[in-house]
Amino acid sequence: VRKRIKSPDLVMKTFQVGRYSATTVALAYIRGVADDKIVERLIRKIEQIDVDGVVDSAYVLSFIQSKKNSFFIQAGTTEKPDAATAKLLEGRIVIIVDGSPIAITLPYLVFEDVQDGYDYYSGDWRASMIRMFRLFGAMLTVLLPGAYIALQTYHFQLLPIKFLMTLMSATTNIPFPPAIEMLLVMTLFEVLNQASIRMPRYFGISLSVVGAIVLGDTAVKSGLISSPSVLVVALSAIGIFCVPDQVGTMSILRFLYLCISAVLGFVGMIILTIVIIAYLASLENFGTPYLAPYAPRISPDLQDGVLKADSAAMELRPYSIPTQNRRRIRKD
Repeated sequence: VRKRIKSPDLVMKTFQVGRYSATTVALAYIRGVADDKIVERLIRKIEQIDVDGVVDSAYVLSFIQSKKNSFFIQAGTTEKPDAATAKLLEGRIVIIVDGSPIAITLPYLVFEDVQDGYDYYSGDWRASMIRMFRLFGAMLTVLLPGAYIALQTYHFQLLPIKFLMTLMSATTNIPFPPAIEMLLVMTLFEVLNQASIRMPRYFGISLSVVGAIVLGDTAVKSGLISSPSVLVVALSAIGIFCVPDQVGTMSILRFLYLCISAVLGFVGMIILTIVIIAYLASLENFGTPYLAPYAPRISPDLQDGVLKADSAAMELRPYSIPTQNRRRIRKD
């Protein structure tokens, strides 16, 4: 970070955290750009940490986050120096823990999850399209299993006749109700995913590929599950990695959507969506609305939201982030 930002205004305030580990924790920000109130608040929170040891940045995050029991993540994370540098230049604060490859960035906005550092090395139209694909993948992951069960159980009249006939022929002899079948398939996929993550790297890849093919094919041929259910869960499992920072949250959400769609169909999914959006709109992260720049709508920041404008047109730092110096590009 120091190699990329050579200004003397770059501040790296260090702390020794942990009674036994005495781990060095650095709070980085740019003086005159980052908001002093947020910096002072984070300094107080870090100084108040009294724990035996700190072995990773996640330990620090658990002490400084605003809502400890929030369902959604409240801080950005990055392993890339260029991404950390970009966050600093926007007026954010970066927390680096000695020995941890992951840095924490604050304040955090939920729409950061559809952004990636590679977007800024691509054309504006290409970056915007890729971001929309990521958002679509996240929505597909969360909504697809529930929508499939709602259509199959309550709203089958919405399906074309040929599609409905194909679906009925594939699910006729399945011994489980649709919701139980989908829950079983999703649980098996989650178990397989967790097993592949904890296996050695090369064994894990083989286990995930071979295990999914063998288990899925055997279960379908034995008549325990239907091929459409395997296809739906596979698409949902692939889409979850479009937004890797929210994998845990989206995994839980798709189970919630599945359960409520099995009881209330699309009506239940709409109710749950309204509840989630209302909850997200109520969240605030160090003075920053969680859904900014869309709720509340902050027009200048829409240049770098889900859609991306030309970097040369972004003359000001984001209004969503409290800063002391708004201007990023000077005019003659």
